Amino acid sequence: MSDKQTDSDAESTAETERTEREAAVDDEEAAIDVEAIDAYQGRIEEMSAEIEQREQTIGELESVIEAQSERIDELENQFLDLSARVADGRNFGVCPECNGPTERKGRLLRSDTIECIRCGNVVHTY
Repeated sequence: MSDKQTDSDAESTAETERTEREAAVDDEEAAIDVEAIDAYQGRIEEMSAEIEQREQTIGELESVIEAQSERIDELENQFLDLSARVADGRNFGVCPECNGPTERKGRLLRSDTIECIRCGNVVHTY
């Protein structure tokens, strides 16, 4: 009976040692996992900050595009007005800078121009 008890005690001791080793390995794996999780969370926070920055940049660019589109529409309207007035034969139009009257000036030695009478801005050169 003592051999059986000794064998049983040896098996219990071996099982206890295996359980302790497995627990030690599990603790090491858990420590590694915690470090990996911390690194992963740090990376997620960095990526979130980059995404927010990109969204802010996109918003700024969209507002610039909208302002430029409005300015382009305004300039197109002024150009059409200028073109229509020049085309009517009287050679008068509207300056896009100061909205003053423009006039076509024929030159002998230089190209003809459309100039603002008020501010002197050359609107177009032929």
